[in-house]
Amino acid sequence: MSENLRNALKCVRFCLIIALALLCVRELHCSTTHPRPNILGVNETYQNPNTYLLALPVEGQIIDERFTNIRFAPYNAAALFDESILFCGDVTDEFKGKNGTLVITYLTQASGMYRGIGCHKLVSVFELKYSEEK
Repeated sequence: MSENLRNALKCVRFCLIIALALLCVRELHCSTTHPRPNILGVNETYQNPNTYLLALPVEGQIIDERFTNIRFAPYNAAALFDESILFCGDVTDEFKGKNGTLVITYLTQASGMYRGIGCHKLVSVFELKYSEEK
């Protein structure tokens, strides 16, 4: 066999290998598992959508009459540590009449935006009641 014919066969063999590899990638690709339908036919959440915060509210402000920013001092954290949460809407009514340490529940995923910062939907605010020891 001549050198040119040998090189041509190598080129054809290489092209066939590439074509087979592309075909395998196209046909035998991996995929994630498909959603498993339940008997009720509704979507199921496999992750808790809520965030819970046990903290003392330090200060708050209403921004543009559409957002509420509240700074909290989380329970059992250093005095210098605080956490600010931006809530969608005016949520001051939820905090009225509640004193001391609170349990705040809000949606983890941001429900809106204010200047590039996500705001969260407030779900609930509970006041902790301490019982006196006997």
